[in-house]
Amino acid sequence: MSTRRPQIGSNDVVDMELHCVACGTRLYVPALQAEAVITSLKRTGTVILICICGQAQLIQSKRQKRHD
Repeated sequence: MSTRRPQIGSNDVVDMELHCVACGTRLYVPALQAEAVITSLKRTGTVILICICGQAQLIQSKRQKRHD
């Protein structure tokens, strides 16, 4: 039995579960770019997404501070 990964097409998108602050549109990232977006977010803590209305969205990860 073979375990093949499903093919990702150029029309596939990933729902970022965020909305544009200007127009309220749900933000999606092309599936082929999702890994780069997530890697950037993990490495730098921020990423910029551009809505279809042209609004740039600065997304910052919420990092929990550890109290020792």
